[in-house]
Order: sequence, then structure tokens, then C-alpha cells
Amino acid sequence: MLDRQQLRRYVRQQRRQLSSLDRADAHRQFARLLSASWLLRPGRRVAVYFAYGYEADLDAVIQLARRRRCLLYLPVITDFRRSRMRFVRYDADSVMRVNRYGIAEPDPRQAEIIPVRRLDLVLLPLVAVDERGWRLGSGAGFYDRVLHHLREGRRWRRPKLIGVSYECQRVARLQPDRWDVPLDGLLTERGLRYFARPAARDLSTD
Repeated sequence: MLDRQQLRRYVRQQRRQLSSLDRADAHRQFARLLSASWLLRPGRRVAVYFAYGYEADLDAVIQLARRRRCLLYLPVITDFRRSRMRFVRYDADSVMRVNRYGIAEPDPRQAEIIPVRRLDLVLLPLVAVDERGWRLGSGAGFYDRVLHHLREGRRWRRPKLIGVSYECQRVARLQPDRWDVPLDGLLTERGLRYFARPAARDLSTD
């Protein structure tokens, strides 16, 4: 069985092998699938992201969410050493800056910063995801830290966590670490599916 780093390398290689045509088709399909769902209603507070490297791209989804009059937020890294980030309001006229990864993000000094609990939906990038909704991220831990309160074993109403990936990033089973947060659902080019929320006892990594 591959360890987490080996699995990251393997899935990233599979992802890189997708053709530009297949990727573009998948990005349009993400928007079509969300358009048919209840997730992007007017006024909903939705966290999106700008794709880095070969991550699944949300440009078409962002355009759809704007047409649906959703309130959009982007992750902004506030401390690279401690892997900390916050979600900041993103509008068409937002003042942007570029972080050390080369990713554009809203300037938090000139835009609303929202507590995670006030978001309705978070669309997350990922490297791999299993059939139970466990997500393998890039390894930096930014999302795990900002969403850590969702591991406390209580039922919660929001935000809903939907991972976004290509089908080639799905794997049979991941062994979660103690800080991992399970997804509510997964969006790929083949569909939007939901996972059963694990009970608190199932959050063990044993």
C-alpha cells in the first residue's frame, strides 16, 4: 500500500496526464452539475479557490456563482510557517495581491474577513479522495487548520464541504490523520455525490 507521499506523487502524475481538452470539458461540467443543484442559491456565502498547478479549475463555477448572486470568498494565507489562512470576500473589483505560490488573493486589509462558521459552502481542492469522503490535500495543512473545529464530533449545519477533483483522483481508501476533516460531498466531471457524515467514533485513525 502506498504511503501518503507516494500516493500524492502517483495521483498528481495521473492528473497531469489529462489532456487540455478533457480538463476544459471537466471544468464546464463542474458548472453544469452545480447549476442543477441547490448549492448556489442567491445570497449564499461560498468559498471558492483559484487552481494551483493542475488542480481542478473553478473559473466556470465562479462565473456561475456570480450570476446566481452568491457572495464569494477566497482563501488568503496569513501565516506560511504555521499554515494559517482565512477566507476573504472576493468581488469583481476586489483589490488583489499575489502570494508566494503565485496565486492571486484578495487583500484582507481592504475586504471583509469572514469566520468559517458563517460560510454556507466551501469548495476545496484536493490531491486524492476516497469512497468515504476522506480528503488527501497537498500536505501544507492550510485547510485542515482552518476547518479543525469540524472535527469536534458535534453535528453542524454549515459550512458544507465539497471537494472538487477529476475522476482520476478518486482512490478506494485513505487512512485519515487525526487532523483530517471529512468531506460532505465530491464534485467531479461525472457527478456530484454526497458522503454519509461519519459519527464521532469513526473519526479515529485506528
